[in-house]
Amino acid sequence: MTSNENQVPEQAPTEEQVPEQAPTNKAFRIICMTFCLAATVLFIWVWHHQAQFNDQYRKATFLMRNGETEQAIEVYQKAIKNKRRTLFFTEEPSVYNNLGQAYLYAEEYAPAVENFKKAIEMAPDTVEGYVNLTTAYLRQNLAVEAREACLRALETFPQTAPLHYNLACAYALDGESQKAVDSLTQAVNLNPELKTVAQQEGALKRIVSELP
Repeated sequence: MTSNENQVPEQAPTEEQVPEQAPTNKAFRIICMTFCLAATVLFIWVWHHQAQFNDQYRKATFLMRNGETEQAIEVYQKAIKNKRRTLFFTEEPSVYNNLGQAYLYAEEYAPAVENFKKAIEMAPDTVEGYVNLTTAYLRQNLAVEAREACLRALETFPQTAPLHYNLACAYALDGESQKAVDSLTQAVNLNPELKTVAQQEGALKRIVSELP
């Protein structure tokens, strides 16, 4: 016969014995959930505006190819606004360069120059912005500005034929014929097709025959 006298009876846990969740743990969970929610909202925001930018960029490029310059300018501007709203990926030099070209075709030179400068600021190692900037100056017959911009760019991109060509145009506009011939010679040496282009260029027509 087994005795139960020495057995300790099980006791139901008292109120004090029920483990309670520490307030700090609750606060930590709330902070984590809030952070995750904020990150999700931020991701959706950035993704939405990046998608809008991509769509508008493609649409504006299509409009440019079809000669609808004014519409392209408007859509490129919308694309830039959406790009700025992506918060962390706001720099896209190509859209400023393309918008500058649209202004150039529309003969709106001041905003063209402004956008080419922005493209250069964002991508100083890309030659396209410099070529377009000097072209915009030449379209306004701003020989000094074109020459200085060409010379600065050629320090970084000495083998870029269009820069030498634009420099030749700037010298020709300024009446410096020999320097124009020298620059045009370098341009043609780098790209022989530019000789044919020069024959149609008002500022260079008379000096093409002087090429070696």
